[in-house]
Amino acid sequence: MFEWLTDLTTHPDFHSAILWISIAVVAIGFMQNLIYAWCLPQAWLELNKRSQRDDEHAGWMTLRSSSALPISIIVPAYNEANTIRENVMALLALQYPDLRIIVVNDGSSDKTAQTMVEKFKMVETYLVRETETISHKPIRNIYRSEIYPSLLFIDKENGKKADAINVGLTCVRTPLFCVIDADSLLEPTALLQAVRPFMETADNVIAVGGTVGIVNGCKIENGQVVEYRLPKSFLARLQVVEYLRAFLMARLAASRKGSLAIISGAFGIFRRDIAVAVGGYDTTTVGEDMELVLKMHRHMLENKIPYAVRYVPEPVCWTEAPESFKFLSNQRTRWQRGALECLSRHKKMIFNPRYGRLGMVTLPTFVLTDLISPIAEILGYILMIILVLLGWMDIRFFIAISCLIFSYGVLISVLSLALEQDEIRRFSRVRDLWMVLLIAVVENFGFRQICSIWRIRGLIQHLRRMKPTWGTMERRGFSTSAN
Repeated sequence: MFEWLTDLTTHPDFHSAILWISIAVVAIGFMQNLIYAWCLPQAWLELNKRSQRDDEHAGWMTLRSSSALPISIIVPAYNEANTIRENVMALLALQYPDLRIIVVNDGSSDKTAQTMVEKFKMVETYLVRETETISHKPIRNIYRSEIYPSLLFIDKENGKKADAINVGLTCVRTPLFCVIDADSLLEPTALLQAVRPFMETADNVIAVGGTVGIVNGCKIENGQVVEYRLPKSFLARLQVVEYLRAFLMARLAASRKGSLAIISGAFGIFRRDIAVAVGGYDTTTVGEDMELVLKMHRHMLENKIPYAVRYVPEPVCWTEAPESFKFLSNQRTRWQRGALECLSRHKKMIFNPRYGRLGMVTLPTFVLTDLISPIAEILGYILMIILVLLGWMDIRFFIAISCLIFSYGVLISVLSLALEQDEIRRFSRVRDLWMVLLIAVVENFGFRQICSIWRIRGLIQHLRRMKPTWGTMERRGFSTSAN
């Protein structure tokens, strides 16, 4: 019955194929581990440098003065009736001297528009907008709050998130604009801290990203996180460690070297003139956040204008994390598709010396970590099992290799946690710290591999050119007590 399998395993070409696949998998894993090993000390150096800055009274007073650059916050909202009030209240409470808020309702089918109009006493108004370079779906009405003059509300036809942001961008008149998801909350001092790179350096900063934290389980009062607690959901706790590693380690290291290629769609600040010059957000991709940053990079490099894109770890944007595998898998598949779409659209930059470090280091690294590594990781596990079953690998060697692989993953997660706790110290309760430490170990046994499978699914969908879909996620809303 299995004669074909016996014939296959004894064929010389099969042996050669197994050998070369093994070499490729080991080489890819080695390169990815080198990247992690490089990121950790770079992130520590950058975080340590930032912590040593004089950011006390003088710095804060400067930012609170008239010298602080005016900022407009764009909030794209779709079916966010459960969270929109708390989100807007948190934005109104932000400590910033010159702030405008633009909420864009993207054709919601729930009571998002009704909630905004009623809760903030909105009245219809007229606004002169800039529409020469940015297109979008039709606008139904524009409102301004009678009680908060800086609050603007735009009701438009559905066109997805990027289209909603573009509508907001046409209404921005400030030199900087910030994009925050409607299901997110900003720390009161987040803008004060995130705007500093635009003001303090001579690097011509065009964009700044901040840290995204998971709000599940936190105690919320008046639209603000007053007490940080770990989520009760085990799946959300796994994501806490994952976010720590992704934001604090990888993005700090990239920012230090001036090669930050992605700013989270949940929280980022951008120069309005550069964003408009590149045509705003691309509405044909699910990776609109990365796409905008890459377009801005490309615009500056091709026009030979010195610039910088920074990441600031202190400002925290709190967002809800999926608590079911269904919504989490949809989210991760969408993220993977977005990254691959961006790499595909900007492939001429990859290994192109004209684009400096971005083309020679950053984008090739994305190709390795987002395109190749998930396939290599799953293939490596399958290959080791095949070798053991065929008797070509000693079971003790298999166990030793497996322990080495998992131990390295645990080490990276634990060191990322140590980095966070040494400088930012988000975990004030000892039991929370121990729980996160345990999760940092556990997540390497199953969760990381499942995430790789989801990324492979995103790759398959991208190759099949399936129609982009933003999907949905169940929102629980922000509780006024610990969840």
